[in-house]
Amino acid sequence: MNVLAGRQGLQDAILALSATAFAVVAVSFDFGEAGSDPNALAFILVAVVGAGLLVRRRSPMALLGVVVLARLIMTWDTGNDVALIPAAMIALYTVARTGDRRTSLLVATGAAVLMMFVVAGFNGEEFVQELAGETALMLLPIAVGDAARSRADHIRDLIETEAAARVQAERIRIARDLHDIVAHGLSTIAIQSGVAAHLLDRDPDQAKESLEIINATGKHALEELRAMVGVLRSTDDDEPLRPTPADPNDLSDMLAGAANAGLTVTIDLDGRFPADVGDACVVAMHRIIQEAFTNVARHAGAVPVRLSIQHGTDTVRVQIVNRPGTSSPRDPIPSTGVGVIGMTERAEALGGGVRTQTTVDGGFEVDATIPYHRPTPSARRHDR
Repeated sequence: MNVLAGRQGLQDAILALSATAFAVVAVSFDFGEAGSDPNALAFILVAVVGAGLLVRRRSPMALLGVVVLARLIMTWDTGNDVALIPAAMIALYTVARTGDRRTSLLVATGAAVLMMFVVAGFNGEEFVQELAGETALMLLPIAVGDAARSRADHIRDLIETEAAARVQAERIRIARDLHDIVAHGLSTIAIQSGVAAHLLDRDPDQAKESLEIINATGKHALEELRAMVGVLRSTDDDEPLRPTPADPNDLSDMLAGAANAGLTVTIDLDGRFPADVGDACVVAMHRIIQEAFTNVARHAGAVPVRLSIQHGTDTVRVQIVNRPGTSSPRDPIPSTGVGVIGMTERAEALGGGVRTQTTVDGGFEVDATIPYHRPTPSARRHDR
């Protein structure tokens, strides 16, 4: 703010000095109609107007009133109608540029019309020519000031719209993370609780193991939820607005969760994340894999799953393929379709994409491509 205020003060000083210098020269060399008579009053008026221009932003309306009065007095007393033209144009622009738009335009236009007709009236023989010149000089700064105001308002609206869009996008991303955390944990708990209930009388040891898995899964889900709440409470703008894995290449938590859900995962890993990979890419990949595992456990049951991660020059490709379920999973959970939509939106938000399809043998495949870095706005426009 101090830098901006200093820059505006310098601009005002330059404008005031320029307009004052022009007025002094115009009065000294008798610019204006023949017979003009420069005197001490003219220089006093120039000094008052110059001082007013230095603080033009504080009270534009008062400045315009002083300039109009000074110009009319100078024209009447000395016959010089040229000296204060730059000052009048600056005052008209300032009023048109600030304050309530309708009021500012009415006041500026009224002041311009008053100067136009009064100054032209002092030159009766050339009234029409003088009025035409005055009209162009007095209405031009009003038009420029109003145009500058409209442009500033448009830029402000764009900034506010973009800020609102970012907030909405962040809310959607947080909702996806919460959905992934809760859905994955509760799906595992639902499956293992069904197993425990089924084996409680037949195999107490196996039932106990399922209950231990439920306990561990619940604790892990609570820890992730606490992390999300901590992120939402954070006031540090440099903190990411979503949890980022400490090691982007570490899949142990997700594999443990998949094992707890009864899935047998085979991994085909080609390459590693580059050191400068964006957090959004890492989070998106982990959440897509987690969501895919959750969907397999929900809808196919305990089946083999192949996870393939291929790192390229600019993107990482993730494929999750599961075998068809040999039987319906115990206590199946109805699908809402949110999971696939969330995976797709995560990838597309980063410039990637997700393709899902049923395999030839009746299984299901999720194929996601995610760029390491979010594309810049210019790059996205170029792609279009």
